[in-house]
Amino acid sequence: MTTSTPTQIPTLVQTRLVQTTVVKPSTHFETVAVTAIASGLLLARADVEEDPWRTWLDSSYTKTVRRVKRPIDLERVRALGLPNAEITLGDAVAIAFVPSDPAQNPREISRLQVSGLDLAGDDTQLLQAGLFRPRAATARIEINSDVTMSTGKTAAQAAHAVCSWLLTQDDQTRLDWAREPGISLSAVSFSRHPAEAGELEVPVTTIVDNGLTEIPAGTATARVYLARHA
Repeated sequence: MTTSTPTQIPTLVQTRLVQTTVVKPSTHFETVAVTAIASGLLLARADVEEDPWRTWLDSSYTKTVRRVKRPIDLERVRALGLPNAEITLGDAVAIAFVPSDPAQNPREISRLQVSGLDLAGDDTQLLQAGLFRPRAATARIEINSDVTMSTGKTAAQAAHAVCSWLLTQDDQTRLDWAREPGISLSAVSFSRHPAEAGELEVPVTTIVDNGLTEIPAGTATARVYLARHA
């Protein structure tokens, strides 16, 4: 009687790509806005049909925001020379990096803190629509004021909204926006649908969280109006 050893089939593990943004925070508003614009600018300049962008976009395109506490930490990140998009707004600086396997991040990035980025909100400033208002096109974003989120979480959701808006635009609009990037940012209650506020003709994409951090999966965190708002 002969026996055979079962053949072991290797398990394929799909790497989860994450788009990381390193931020030097200032106020809540500036930190949210600068993170969103840097992340969007990186995507606007990219060939989204090529990897790693295609693989990242085919998943839940996860984002993470890591903060620096000292100027030297920011300089060390810059010195890595990795492809990025950097934006400064007031005292806030954001450097967005190409999606990658977080396990492969250089130590200068991986050691930076993810949790705990929570600054006092400035509702008056956040409700002022218009930031870097460009002459070409503007992503109009609303943050759900009914949901409690840290500054880091809010920044990631605003970045999701900018990227969703860019992906619905034609190539020329993305190029125009990349030359003169900007967003219109406000915080509103999502208890009312945009149609109730007179936005009947404007399509909207709602950002729904996957529940990895802070809030339950399925929570609507932000929405973006898909038309060009010049």
